[in-house]
Amino acid sequence: MTIVDAKSDEGATAADETPVQCGVRDGVGVVTLNRPGKRNAMSAEMYGLFNVAMNSHQANADVKAILIAGHGKAFCAGGDLDMIDAAQKGVINADSLDLEFLQPALITKPIVCGVVGPCVGEGVAMVLACDMVICGESARFALPEVGLGIPPVDIPLLAARRLNANYIIELLLTGDWKDAGWADKVGLVNSVVPDGMVWELAFELARRIALAPPSAVALVKSLVYEARVSGDLDALRQYGASVRREIRQAL
Repeated sequence: MTIVDAKSDEGATAADETPVQCGVRDGVGVVTLNRPGKRNAMSAEMYGLFNVAMNSHQANADVKAILIAGHGKAFCAGGDLDMIDAAQKGVINADSLDLEFLQPALITKPIVCGVVGPCVGEGVAMVLACDMVICGESARFALPEVGLGIPPVDIPLLAARRLNANYIIELLLTGDWKDAGWADKVGLVNSVVPDGMVWELAFELARRIALAPPSAVALVKSLVYEARVSGDLDALRQYGASVRREIRQAL
């Protein structure tokens, strides 16, 4: 499938109209939200395509790291309003509108995210589920769900891996917009760069990580997140040492 360069809205052709694009380049599995006319708002179709793309990259031995980006001037405007209305009326099955990779254990490969422009609702969930985030200066983040009476479940759980509770609770309960400077301050993103550099820098970060031995990368990623929720660091240390010995023996 085509890899969409996320830098601009221009140059799309009929072949580029699939709303989630998927491809592999230099060991990096790229997933691009490709609905720029709707600011990459997630339609029901996009949920299925996104899950297929992420599961494909996880299963593909040639993919060593994953990059998620949005095509155009927004990363993701959240759920498509028509889809949300249809789900609330029972026209479509709301249970099918889940991003499987929000369960972090399902993806063992490191995930890099490049964010430009508005990032709302499900877009924020994607950012929280990624391991590293390159953020453009125009990026803005918001979680309006609580104010709409639709409290999210995955987002608080994902945020607990990344942010101090006071920051995520404020974001969830107020619905206020937060800018790139705030995201940098609270640790939601790794760095803030000019918008025009986000795609290249995020891809380069993923490409560099893809050069490392996959078994070592997977172990380090799992230990970092397990240590944030486990009270038994000694058991984790023993587990990590055991896996490290296996990795060395396999070299």
